[in-house]
Amino acid sequence: MDVPLVQVVVVKVLLLNMIYRHSKTAILLFAQSARVDAISKSLVDVAVMDVLNNHVLKTVRNSGLDYYHFTEKEQRGENFGSRFKNSIEDVFKLGYTSVICIGNDTPLLSVDLIHKAANSLFKGNSVLGKSQDGGLYLIGLNRSQFEAQSFENLPWQSSQLSIFFNQYLKNFDGSVTVLKTLQDIDSTTDLYQFLAGKDARDLLIGILLNTLSRKRNNHKQSTFYNKQIFLFQPANKGSPDLIAA
Repeated sequence: MDVPLVQVVVVKVLLLNMIYRHSKTAILLFAQSARVDAISKSLVDVAVMDVLNNHVLKTVRNSGLDYYHFTEKEQRGENFGSRFKNSIEDVFKLGYTSVICIGNDTPLLSVDLIHKAANSLFKGNSVLGKSQDGGLYLIGLNRSQFEAQSFENLPWQSSQLSIFFNQYLKNFDGSVTVLKTLQDIDSTTDLYQFLAGKDARDLLIGILLNTLSRKRNNHKQSTFYNKQIFLFQPANKGSPDLIAA
């Protein structure tokens, strides 16, 4: 059954109000190109990383928040920690007061989780999304919760990261919002384990259903609907895919 036009417009208005509320929050997609990541993650096929990159970019765009994609071309520093730290500093220098940091290796990261992170940051809290292997798939920080040197010195890319990050956050005000734990994909073994699970099947089914739904409804968009959305569309909300350091 088709959704009434008024209901669609109301949902869009609520989403745009949420975006305006979080106009000082940006997403940092800290992820290398598919070719480089396939090598560093020991994934045989570059196409796998290309799919993961495209999937997370779509999720980020659907969130409605400003976002910046830092690949190996934009990252600066001698190691992972310094490159990550410098990228966050670059985003804060653009005038944002909070940042949501994500990678490209967690297929089940959703728009809903990103919005939960943004809402927690708005309340002054920090946010962690923990991976099953002890790492983190999402880090949300307000400017006051970012101490550059301590952040850089954390044990990045290790199974102890989430433990040490909790200790790091104890130095700052605000509570810590912990999102649900998700599986990330760092190797071919991780990929096979993920594809064998129910979550992967649900994700693929969801993607297929959404694609079919869009194709079915594209021709039903009325002139009235387009005018309503235009009236509520804020100016200058088109986020660039990347920022040159």
